[in-house]
Amino acid sequence: MRKPHFHSYTLPPNYRMKNQVILQHRPRVVPLLKIVEETPTVKSLIFRDELSGHAEPGQFDMIWVPGVDEIPMSLLPSTHGSTVKITVKKRGNGSRGLLQMMKGDLIGVRGPYGKGFTYKNEKKALLIGGGTGTVPLVALLRNIAKRHTQCSFILGAKTRRELLFVDEIKQLAIRTGGEFSITTDDGSRGRKGLATDEAERLIQPSSFDRIYTCGPEPMMKKTVDLAAHAGIPAEAGLERIFKCGSGICGSCCIGPYLVCKDGPVFNSVTLGELSEFGKSMRNASGKAVPIGMP
Repeated sequence: MRKPHFHSYTLPPNYRMKNQVILQHRPRVVPLLKIVEETPTVKSLIFRDELSGHAEPGQFDMIWVPGVDEIPMSLLPSTHGSTVKITVKKRGNGSRGLLQMMKGDLIGVRGPYGKGFTYKNEKKALLIGGGTGTVPLVALLRNIAKRHTQCSFILGAKTRRELLFVDEIKQLAIRTGGEFSITTDDGSRGRKGLATDEAERLIQPSSFDRIYTCGPEPMMKKTVDLAAHAGIPAEAGLERIFKCGSGICGSCCIGPYLVCKDGPVFNSVTLGELSEFGKSMRNASGKAVPIGMP
């Protein structure tokens, strides 16, 4: 049987610059190079795609699971080359399909889409992540840790078995002179309690130049409120149902904004104007439901 041939998608710089919009919307079929079991419930899938490899922290791809679904996934580009990691936890049909895949299986990718986190040469930054929301924050940490920013990181999970990327986060945070804290709901590792309990201890006026957060929305809402009270600018990476990923279908609307296009990262000023933030979101049918409801 003839072996399939896959394009490497290595593009001349000028061509990439002139045709960026066309290329990001064009689906690319890529093989999975490696599957990593991060926790008993979470796997990372690694593939090679040049456009995705240049994604900004906080951007996402629409990932097509053949015959199943197309879903948004945060991107963790490697520090070299064009390999990219997506980290999957079982939620709907698309994530279940990804978790069943093996090395060599094919997926479709298009993107990267959306607006990522901003960085303005802050001297001290605090990053607060929970669950798979940790993924874009690790991408951000890799970037700003090289720029003489002191980075503190709070990593939260329900239990120690669900903590992600602990070793890398700890190494990078300590290398910059920042603090690294773990919280678990059941106290099985680190401090017992929520990530926001630890955030409340650390966030004081002038303690940081900027705060970044991604994870469960109640956690992000509390973090943004703490930052606002301390007078510190903050950014949060929101999660909504994306059907198109490019601002066409409107299923991810929050207030006057589309999370896939105007976000997924929003600053605390904008978030303070959105009554839905931390309270409600649209389900697959477009109905507004409380956060955490199907």
